[in-house]
Formats: sequence, C-alpha cells, structure tokens
Amino acid sequence: MNQELIYKKNINKLMSLTNFEYDKDKKRPPGFHLDRVNFMMKKFAYPNKNQVFIHVAGSKGKGSTSNLISNGLSEYKVGLFTSPHMHELTERIKINNIPISKKLFNFYFERVWVIVSIMKKEMNQTPSFFEFITLLAFIVFRDEKMDVSVIEVGLGGRLDSTNVIDSTISVITQISKDHTKILGNNLEKIAIEKSGIIKSKTPVVTSKQRNIVEKKIKYFAKQKNSILYESSEINLKSKNIQSKGKFKQNIILNNKYKFNLNLVGEHQIENLKTAIKTIQVFENLNTKDLKWGKITKNISKTTMIGRCEILNLGSKYLIADGAQNNKSSKALLKTLKQLNFDIRGAVWIYGSSEGHDSKETLKCLKKYNPKIILTKSRIPKSKPISNILKELKDLNLDIIEITNNSAEAYKKANKISKNNESIVAFGSLYIAAEIIELVKKINPEKYDYE
Repeated sequence: MNQELIYKKNINKLMSLTNFEYDKDKKRPPGFHLDRVNFMMKKFAYPNKNQVFIHVAGSKGKGSTSNLISNGLSEYKVGLFTSPHMHELTERIKINNIPISKKLFNFYFERVWVIVSIMKKEMNQTPSFFEFITLLAFIVFRDEKMDVSVIEVGLGGRLDSTNVIDSTISVITQISKDHTKILGNNLEKIAIEKSGIIKSKTPVVTSKQRNIVEKKIKYFAKQKNSILYESSEINLKSKNIQSKGKFKQNIILNNKYKFNLNLVGEHQIENLKTAIKTIQVFENLNTKDLKWGKITKNISKTTMIGRCEILNLGSKYLIADGAQNNKSSKALLKTLKQLNFDIRGAVWIYGSSEGHDSKETLKCLKKYNPKIILTKSRIPKSKPISNILKELKDLNLDIIEITNNSAEAYKKANKISKNNESIVAFGSLYIAAEIIELVKKINPEKYDYE
C-alpha cells in the first residue's frame, strides 16, 4: 500500500475521534482536559518535557505570531504546532516551517495510535481529536530532535491540551471576547484562562492589552515569579507598499533592519512586535547572539492562509479573512481602507461558525450598505443560514443572495461584482480557506465527520 493510501486510512481513523473544532453538538465533560492528556504523555515517556517550547495563547493573532516566531528562528531546527488546518491536516505539524510529509505523518501515527486502545482498556475512554494530534506533534518534535518548538494553544490556555508542556517562554497575544460559553463572558475571566499558560520563573511576553487584561497578566506573572516583557519595547516603523499586484508592509526595525512583511494590517504589526520581542527573550536565554539580518529576512518569508489574504484575479481582487468577531471585522475594514479598496463597491461573502455572534461581526459594515451573500462552510460546526438571518434581523442589511456552500457563493459573487470591484470572503477561517481553494484550484482533504 502506498503512502497516500495509508495516509487516507490514518486520517479516517483520526476523524473518528471526538472533534470539538468541527462538531457543534459535542460537549466537554467536567475534568476533561489535563488529567487525560498527562496520562497520554506518561505512556510515551513524557514528550511534553525536556524540550524547548515557546507557548503562544491569545484571542487574536496567536496563529500569525506563532508563524512569525517560527520563521524568525529558522537558524535553528524549529517545530511549529498550530490549528486549525486550512487545506491538509499536515499543516498543523511543521518542521522548519514546512508541513511534515505524509510518510513521516504515517510513521508516527502508527506508533501513537496505540494510545486509543490503551485508554479504552485503562480508562474506558478515548482521546479527543485534538488531544491525539497534540501528543503526536510533541512526539514528532522530540524524536526528530527539534532545537525549539513553537506551540499554539488550541482554545483558552489554562485547560488546553497543550498546557502540559514545560515551556521556556510563554507568549500572550491580544485578548478579546471569544468562546465566551467556555472561557467566560467578560475580559477578566478570559484573561485568567489565557494567563493559565504562565509557568513558574518562566519569562512572559505580552502584546498590547486592555488595562483590565494587562493587570491580570501582570498579577499572574508576579504570582509565578516570572519576568514580564511587552511588545511595546520593540521599535519599528511600517508603511504599506504594493508591487506587481501584491500588497505588503515595509518594515524598519531599530532604524537598521529593513524587510517586508507579507501580512497586511496594523494588527499584524502588533503581532510582529510580539514575535520579535519573543525572539529577543529567546536569544537572551540562550546566550547566543542571533544574526538579526537573517532573522528579519526569514520573517519576511511568513505567509498565512486566510489572514487578510489578497489574491489578484486580474480585473478584481479577492480578500479572504477569518474575521469572526467585532474587533477582527473592524480590523479588516481598517486594513481595506488603508489599502484603498472600495468598501462600498465590494461584494461580501459571509459565513460563520457556531459560537460567534454574526450581528457583532457585521454591524460595523452597516454604514457602507454592503452587498452581502450568505453561505456556510462544509464543516459540521458551520452556523445554519437561518440562524445567521435571525441574528442579523435588526441590522436590516442588504442580503442579496443566500447560498448553500462556498462554491455557489463565490460563483454568485464573481457574476455580480464588476471589474475593479472586490470580493471579500470572511466570517470564519473555514469560509476564507474554501474560497481560496476555489480560486487557486486546490484540492483539499475532505472528511467523513463522525
């Protein structure tokens, strides 16, 4: 059997596990998280220990920040664990910023899958999808001998499956209201959950935060005797540039290092500052002088799927973004204005996932009288359009089309939008990814969700 067939067989096994990312009906039982994960780690000689880990939590920007750190540290052999994946599952586990091969995935999967039968026998339980993939990533990074691994939190922090690691540095990107049913309904509660990744006498790097959030992070850092570093300590200048239909930000760090950032938007400047501060702290811990010319050059290679990704369609542009709350949709609007896109002339494709408030996400668009096409992604957790309509009822927005899937929505948008007008696909990373697949003719993995 060839590696591709083995891979498909293994993916089907993996997707048979309970998956909270995709399934809106799955509920977390009490005491679900760390005892189970620690049990799993013990069975494989603790791959969560005796490694160099940079642990990244936050509401917005943790994925971008993790990728920026990983690219910046390319002088080392670096592992990167992120979620969700956009087109293929191997995107979640990277070595030197490249997804692991299907052959390598198969090799480790077949070693680690035994944990399912062990847990059934000893605990009368099975691991969740995310617990399993977390264990798999940690074993890959240990056995493939990473110098350093960047680990993005899945959800929250304190009780996230990744929070069994002995981290070298903890990073907290900007915190806002997200997953309120799980993490709490106010910023203070959410900040407590995110700050749960702070370890004893371990440096903490934080992005610019609201006052109430900053106080909580400082409190927990002090409780843990951990030194706190802030992104505001980084001095850089930025300006938007456009070349050959591509949009970038030109960066000058410390009035010395010049490089381009592929990620557009002011919010990405904050993520960049956080990443650079983290690399500085890492450098100080290792007493090894890093070559900052190389670091900035490697950072300039960072790309992200569906983070205000702009694709040139010839006579028009597609902007695909995972904006799924009020803050992120405002950031998207601000970026489009700064890049001189015609917001009023754009056609907007919107779809959401359960747990996110469509009214809060779209209300900042109202004054532009947007032309909106509603749709849904293929994942089970995608919000039914009938629910979106209920949430948007009071906004009286111009819903010009209702479609059953991303392909139908994109086809309608392409037909309706005129030359020199833009199509904006947003609302969840899944919507953004599916539209990108259509434009780039990417054949994604598709799953039988159980």
